[in-house]
Amino acid sequence: MAQAPDRPPGAPGPAQTGWLPDCVYTGERFEEGMAFFCDDLGRITRFSREPADLAAARRLAGQAALPGLVNAHGRSFERSLRGRVSADLGRALERLTPESIFDTARMAFLEMLLCGVTCAGEFHTLLHQSNGEPWPERGLVGRELIRAARSAGLRLALLPAACARAGGATARAATASADSYIAETEALREFAAGIRPGDEAWVGVGIADLGGMPPEYLKAVAAYAHAGRLRLHASVSARVEDNAACAAAHGRSPAALAAQSGLLDKRFTALHASHLSDEDVRILGSAHALVCACPASARMRGEAETPLGALLAAGASFALGTDGASHTDLWEDARVAAPRIAPASPARKAHGPELAQALFHAATVAGARSLGGPGGALEVGRPADFFTVNLFDPALAGAEPAALLHTLVFSPARRAVRDVWVGGRQRIAGGRHADQGGIVGRFVDQQRRLWA
Repeated sequence: MAQAPDRPPGAPGPAQTGWLPDCVYTGERFEEGMAFFCDDLGRITRFSREPADLAAARRLAGQAALPGLVNAHGRSFERSLRGRVSADLGRALERLTPESIFDTARMAFLEMLLCGVTCAGEFHTLLHQSNGEPWPERGLVGRELIRAARSAGLRLALLPAACARAGGATARAATASADSYIAETEALREFAAGIRPGDEAWVGVGIADLGGMPPEYLKAVAAYAHAGRLRLHASVSARVEDNAACAAAHGRSPAALAAQSGLLDKRFTALHASHLSDEDVRILGSAHALVCACPASARMRGEAETPLGALLAAGASFALGTDGASHTDLWEDARVAAPRIAPASPARKAHGPELAQALFHAATVAGARSLGGPGGALEVGRPADFFTVNLFDPALAGAEPAALLHTLVFSPARRAVRDVWVGGRQRIAGGRHADQGGIVGRFVDQQRRLWA
């Protein structure tokens, strides 16, 4: 962990906010008797054991502090499907309005915060109205999603999804030309660029159907992403049908197409990657590609899970996402992923400490890398994005610091999350958001109207 030198006790300096929990997770272990501080921009300035600093910091008794989780892949509008006996995605897509999308997204983001998520990736597919026509204002729904994230209080990476083919649920995502897609994305980038602080929301590039992209369309989108040094997320072999369609159109698998198109760089994330051949695994591994797995969502839908063990053994790395908002608990994704990565190394014994570290790394550092976010770790220069857990919660009570991360990952950790800060600003206090009643109430009203 990078640390700035401790400021001498009594030395003058700008007003700073500090915290002193029982222990702090610094990337490899929990450390006790240490405070950390941030400046008025919400950036961590130092860690200190100086008595004067310990006295000046806000005491978080009975709590442990950890870096905020990063949900690398989600689609918040699907939160509207949860809790419906006969939920129909097509019906929801027909009826969702900018207002209902805002309320639904804010509800999903609230739930993420309550789990300790401080940054989320939104794979934005609602680029058009339900009939496929453009919104009256370019980027309207994307702006509403950013506004919802800022209202809830977490960071958002918005990834508008390019899709060349209309049909079924993709009608709202289909954009006939690369020029139209780039213009839509550029309008959202300009909107996000006007937000201060500048690291609360940003825009990247998504590809919903890699194999369905005409070669020139794909080339133009890839060139746009590379020129702007934007994060690019693409669905890769999410379904068997995707592989067949890609082979028919391009003569190769989605992974091979991504490699042939020059997409496999440090800003690329392969989403799902659940139906891979041995050659696909080799391609992604040799490129040291980052894969975002959504194992809990895949399990709930009865779909194949990402072969994380094989990918890790080949040289790839992974982040975690919740995918559709049928659930927003990234801890559950970590637990479901555990058996998939345990065989990757003999040292990663089932439910061992190394396994817990690997899963937490995927849910923090790797997620931040995938989204291009500033968080993921508690280090000097990074934002004070963190959550605390109640060490006296029944799930954690009695755990020693050396076993605390393991206990968190493999127990009902969500209920132990107590407070959440983003950029040094408290968003969750005592397990509750300051505007929780209003967010939940508006969402319930929207659900009644949507499904009436």
